[in-house]
Amino acid sequence: MPFSTEKMFLRKWLMKFKTNLQHQFSPAVALEKPEEKEAEKRPLSLRIAMVLNLLNYPLFWGGILLLCWLVLEFILETFFSPAFLTSMRRYSSPVVAVLGPAVVGYWTNWLAIKMLFHPRRKNAVWWGLIHARREDLITSLAAGIKSSLISPEIIRNYLEEQGVLTKLSAGVAQALDGVLKDPAFRGELEVVMASLLRRLLEEPRTREQVDQYLESVITDWSGVSLGGKVLEWTKQLWGAAFRKKVWAFLAELPERVEGLTPRIMASLETIPAKLEGEAKTVEALTAELIADGLGRIDFQRVIRGQLAKMDADALERLLTANICEELVFIQASGGIFGFLVGLAILYPFLRPLFLLMGFALWGLYRLTVEKK
Repeated sequence: MPFSTEKMFLRKWLMKFKTNLQHQFSPAVALEKPEEKEAEKRPLSLRIAMVLNLLNYPLFWGGILLLCWLVLEFILETFFSPAFLTSMRRYSSPVVAVLGPAVVGYWTNWLAIKMLFHPRRKNAVWWGLIHARREDLITSLAAGIKSSLISPEIIRNYLEEQGVLTKLSAGVAQALDGVLKDPAFRGELEVVMASLLRRLLEEPRTREQVDQYLESVITDWSGVSLGGKVLEWTKQLWGAAFRKKVWAFLAELPERVEGLTPRIMASLETIPAKLEGEAKTVEALTAELIADGLGRIDFQRVIRGQLAKMDADALERLLTANICEELVFIQASGGIFGFLVGLAILYPFLRPLFLLMGFALWGLYRLTVEKK
């Protein structure tokens, strides 16, 4: 049997072991219960923010329209009489008074958010704050991730708390048991063992080493009893026959593998039980090895290296990919609060109502906030 066949044997049964192990850890698909679905409802604040974010584009274009109106109003002063302008402003002023703070609040928040990330390239006027502090942020992110998320101690505690090593130990034992008890494994193991023995015995180096060993045994032979002395005196006679017998036995050994297989299989089949029996020891050793291995990895350097490879656009996406809706809410909320301020300035009677609503929301918060 060629060496490639032995490699195929190892690959086949390692894949079998891997498949069994994956089967042990495959998550069971559970039907969602109504209570679980109820618990997964989005919080009220997220639902409110999702509705308010619909004002994003109206406020954006409202600011454009307001700017156009202010420019148009300035131009109209040149062509129309003061009486006409006064009549026109009787209708436009309340709209501008309310819409003005709203769009100013929206656009100032929009501009502030943009100024965090833009311009992306260094210049003499303004450089986006995030990109201006790129190196500091990368160092801070790398240190924070290492200390708070993937330190060896955190991973070791997680493995212990979640019982990962216990499940892994049991899963490995069961997966290995499935391989060892497969009838095909025993037959293929016999063939592979016979091939290995045959190739080993046919190697010149092996034959040379065995010959040297047999020669030393014959040469160093000495006996104490009368029979031993006779053998010692006649070693030149029986030495050659002894060497021939040993080589004949070794030559037949590959063909006698079937007799050895039951013992080997019996020993192998005890391994899964031993793994389960010594689970605590195996788990402690595995946890120690994992922690030691992770401790030798400079995670901070790895993370810094990966972040440093990112261009400005990729870094911005990394920082904002999961908070886009929140950034839009910051813009929209600026417009909403500005709108309320405009109403309060234009209609003073609304001020007590807004104040009362503020206290009511604060009281509702105090009544419903989760206790520590």
